[in-house]
Amino acid sequence: MTKTIPIPLSKRSGSRRTGIAVSARNNQLPITNHQSHLVPVRHHFGPVLIVLATVFFATVLQAAPLSQDEITDLVKRLEAVYQNRTSLQANFREERHMAILKDPVVNQGKIWFTPPDKIRREITGNSPSTTVIDGKKMTIFYPNLKTAEQYDLEKRPIIRQSLQALTAGLNFQRVSDYYSIEGTKEDKSYVITLTPKTASIRRLVKSLTLTMQTDLTPEKVDFQSPRGERVFISYSDVKRDPVPDSEYDFTPPAGTNVTNPFGS
Repeated sequence: MTKTIPIPLSKRSGSRRTGIAVSARNNQLPITNHQSHLVPVRHHFGPVLIVLATVFFATVLQAAPLSQDEITDLVKRLEAVYQNRTSLQANFREERHMAILKDPVVNQGKIWFTPPDKIRREITGNSPSTTVIDGKKMTIFYPNLKTAEQYDLEKRPIIRQSLQALTAGLNFQRVSDYYSIEGTKEDKSYVITLTPKTASIRRLVKSLTLTMQTDLTPEKVDFQSPRGERVFISYSDVKRDPVPDSEYDFTPPAGTNVTNPFGS
């Protein structure tokens, strides 16, 4: 049996704060609930944004490996898509498997993404939430709790740098700076596996496997953390229509208790 549970970024009781926000003290990392919602960062991935469903490894084993030249060409194609500021919107279903829970946490909703750094992610159901990143600020709104948390990305370089690394798999800009890349091609899909190069990213990400159609439409992602947590996200009804900037202009409604964790 699956469960859908709310896990706010910060515990309202005043105990240790957890979630998307980075703590400069423990080098925890924000993840857009692209990744997202909302559990300590070590329990979820990604961005943002960047930015899941089961990857069928039996199928992958039968796929033809891509050569380094083919991988380089594919990454260039992906970079070109995002350099052209091609927006993306899709429905998603996310399934999180965590050691602390017997049953997976399941979320569903919709995501909007405009390169290089604008993301909106809405989770529906009994525990709804909205995460919005406009490039300079990140806001997480919990309507049932009538609370919102805001993070100034310009004042927190570590958050911005972390988001760039974690969303590299979503926007593929500078992806080779952060990850080693391997890939296969099976029928009409590419399967790309990203493995972190740097120690700071390896503390958060063990591997990130992306499945996309040959026209570069995303299908699913499989994220694994060093602590054994696993997140699967599948995408449906993917569109590359323009997304108006107003989607990323979010102001919590009147009566919302707005906080700035860590003095951000």
